Amino acid sequence: MRLRFIVVTALAFTAWDLFLDPQMVAWDLWRWEFPGAYFGIPLVNFAGWLLASALITFAASLIAPIQTLPARPLVVIYVITWLLETGGLALFWGLPGPALVGFVAMGGMLLWGWRRSRGR
Repeated sequence: MRLRFIVVTALAFTAWDLFLDPQMVAWDLWRWEFPGAYFGIPLVNFAGWLLASALITFAASLIAPIQTLPARPLVVIYVITWLLETGGLALFWGLPGPALVGFVAMGGMLLWGWRRSRGR
């Protein structure tokens, strides 16, 4: 149970980063010395997000048991982030590519979670 939760959480955070990093690069908040394949972001960056978010989730799960987490508010925040990032990148910041990829990635996580919750 804990391993599955850690993996899913790491994937959910990395899906969010598909929006976040292109946005931060477009705003010139950071730059990559060697631009990469994903809208200028090196793919190793996402491996770093996977690892870091998995480690943080593991550490947090030692402090607060997974069963005590309030799932509904966390999902609501994730949905709001998904919608605002999609709209922001597509409509305001001129980044339709990352908006589409992030929409599909975070939306895929939400769809997967919804389908799992319906199956229980």
